[in-house]
Amino acid sequence: MARRPDAQMLPNPIVDTAGLRLEFTRHGAQALATARTTLASLPQQPRDLVCSTVLNGSEGRPAWHLLARLQAQGLDAESRAAARFLHAEHQRMVDWSEGLLRQAGRVPDIIHLGAGGSETPMLALHTALSVLRQPRCRLHWVANLDGATLDAALRDSDPANTWVLINSKSFRTQEVMRNAAAVLQWLESHLGAEQARSRLVALSSNAEAAQLRFGVPATQVFRSLPEIGGRFSVWSCHGLALLLAFGAETVAELHAGALAMDQHFLHTPLVDSAPGLLAGLSHAYRVRFGLPLLSIGLYGDAFAHMPLYLQQLLMESLGKSTSADGLQPVTVSGPAVISGVGTPVQHTYFQLLHQAAVPVFHEIVAVAQPWHARQDEHRALLANALGQADALWHGKDASSWQLELMQQGMPAAQALRAAHHRACPGGRPSTFIWMRNLHPRQLGALLALYEHRTVVEGWLYGINPFDQWGVELGKTLASRIERAMLEQDPNGLSEETVASLDFLRESDE
Repeated sequence: MARRPDAQMLPNPIVDTAGLRLEFTRHGAQALATARTTLASLPQQPRDLVCSTVLNGSEGRPAWHLLARLQAQGLDAESRAAARFLHAEHQRMVDWSEGLLRQAGRVPDIIHLGAGGSETPMLALHTALSVLRQPRCRLHWVANLDGATLDAALRDSDPANTWVLINSKSFRTQEVMRNAAAVLQWLESHLGAEQARSRLVALSSNAEAAQLRFGVPATQVFRSLPEIGGRFSVWSCHGLALLLAFGAETVAELHAGALAMDQHFLHTPLVDSAPGLLAGLSHAYRVRFGLPLLSIGLYGDAFAHMPLYLQQLLMESLGKSTSADGLQPVTVSGPAVISGVGTPVQHTYFQLLHQAAVPVFHEIVAVAQPWHARQDEHRALLANALGQADALWHGKDASSWQLELMQQGMPAAQALRAAHHRACPGGRPSTFIWMRNLHPRQLGALLALYEHRTVVEGWLYGINPFDQWGVELGKTLASRIERAMLEQDPNGLSEETVASLDFLRESDE
């Protein structure tokens, strides 16, 4: 069995905050000591997120997603003004959404057009909250440039009772703009041009573009700030879908949970805080111990859409190879992230977690109290989550398996061979994250926990966790290739792409 340190030797192995409990008891003393040492040396501090300090250097901006939480306050005049603006926009959205629901008279259809951070956190929270309460509208989520998905959303919507959320920070996101044009055309065919435009709602930091491009009524343009990155934007106007679906009280609970985690983050030393320790351990496993892969397992179908959000948040923020100042190469940055919902995910990639030659580190999210009446099933679900954590950490070596198999009557030589197939080396660390209940407050706290952890981990690598320039090159090339496809002119394209376009042309013949 793999050797592990006594949990009692670990300093502060459990953190309770904002309705969450984080157990750091399945980590070695060396990993925790390394995490704390690197955290203690950070020049950046959490308070930098609530003032005008430029943290997104490549775009010359502060990072102000914390200021969008209701009741949040800035630390200087500029950040305080930003908080007032964001809270005023939230109140505009509350008033508008309640008026819309009264006006509709029946359950409206809402077509949500977003991509990346303008969809993943909203969809993750919508899925989880829908387990707790009935949404007040029918939401149709369209993110991909997949005509079948768009057709399904239009087929399932009543144009006379449909509103369209165009969710794009820049109002230039290719997928969102293309899908918005198609939905507007559909609405115009049923309602006429003027009435169709009255059904559009823009969620953006580029209000002028929203009105110029689609003629969105000014009263239905809700504004964010350029200083709030897409994957951190659910707290600003980009989360309007949640207000429509669940109402102001539920959304205020989400914000309250996030604000409670913010207070813990802002007022607890990083070496002792939940986000700090998560980030420090992840950094230690990547840099000191060379582990390339983080697994996040979430136990409960309420989290069905959380994995994609967490993967985006972590990998888009931490997948960098240049220092924050743009002057130095970075040889190690964030881990690759795999994530899924247990217990089904135990039958997909957990084999790799337990027995792969290259070890991984793990985070497990589970809810202590059931959100349904089936106590027996919930007990079994939690037993699975705990069993996986113990198997990863303690393991079971070949000699233990051989002895057990021989006691069952298997010959020694055969038992030895079988034991090596069954052996799990253990020593694979995990953090267990408990939510006490599946409640909007604790969901808000969970998202804020992962946001803060991601930011701190970026600081530890010396990178900028707020930009995503690597995404842009492929988008630029896609536009160029689409133009070449339309004009049948491959000049300037790569040889590989020209060959692919030849194949597509032959397929059309």
